[in-house]
Amino acid sequence: MRRYTRVTTLALALTLLLASAATLAETSFSSTAPLPDSGQAGVDSALQDALARLLVRVTGRRGAAELAERFPPATSIVRQFRVINGGRLEAEFDEPLVRRVLEEAGEGIWEGDRTRLFLWLVVNDGERWLFRPVGFADTPQAMNVRNVFSGALSQTFEEVTALRGIEIDFAPVLDRQAAGQCADKLWIGDFACLPEDDDRLMVLGRVAVPGALEDIEWRLREDGFWRTTWESDAAEAVHRVTDMLAGRFMANQGPVRSYLLQVAPVPNLRAYASLKEGLNSLQAVREWQVQGAEGDALRLRITSRTAESPLREALGSLGVSFELTRTGS
Repeated sequence: MRRYTRVTTLALALTLLLASAATLAETSFSSTAPLPDSGQAGVDSALQDALARLLVRVTGRRGAAELAERFPPATSIVRQFRVINGGRLEAEFDEPLVRRVLEEAGEGIWEGDRTRLFLWLVVNDGERWLFRPVGFADTPQAMNVRNVFSGALSQTFEEVTALRGIEIDFAPVLDRQAAGQCADKLWIGDFACLPEDDDRLMVLGRVAVPGALEDIEWRLREDGFWRTTWESDAAEAVHRVTDMLAGRFMANQGPVRSYLLQVAPVPNLRAYASLKEGLNSLQAVREWQVQGAEGDALRLRITSRTAESPLREALGSLGVSFELTRTGS
């Protein structure tokens, strides 16, 4: 097989790649995106989309796609690309350049292996069953509603895990009777059939079909304890857990950085207590101390291992107006 690098005329590169079974080198700085059409405009659009998706994955931040505006056009920093099955384009980008621009933007990079999610989903369509993605040998095929549900949800999981760089292990294959009994128990909140000694991050969902797929009830188990319950669609569930994992990584990687944080208004002790509680809850904030006050503005010095952009994002979650200035490492 031959491998092609980017040539000056993208239309020519696309023609060559369509005629080839070339495989891109495995790299964490490659990404895929839908290819709207095979013309040059379609390729340009897909490359820009692939760059934005790459930035989301390597930074661990959902909003990182907007950083693509800081880069040269994707067509000028792509090293090689190819068209793959299903009308998608896979592209490899200039890693040193991507790293440099992200560093200049105050962004961290989520390096290394990532925790896999162990996911169970109980579906109740009159008969309770454990969801398995389309393609598994034991995927339910008896009822049309199951086929439609499984197909739509399988595609959702495939798309969101590719975007965020997370892998999911689904409920293990059980014999039909054991699977049915486990689904019945999980539906009523009896978790006895789940492996107690499994220390993996486990996500359990429950949903009635037909019903609103955006209102799946999710629970998160970590270190053997159920910690969180929320309702969302499947994509948001994966996003939410991935955000948590990325935040933890960013809070513990890199050198300790020092910042001056000014918050206003902080008019009274109640507002200060709320700010204190918020800062203490942020994984991105390592330590903090008050430096002074002027009027209703409070100056604090904070330290963090998190890069500046995700730190700003974390502080923004507190719902207060602030100014952040880097003062050193």
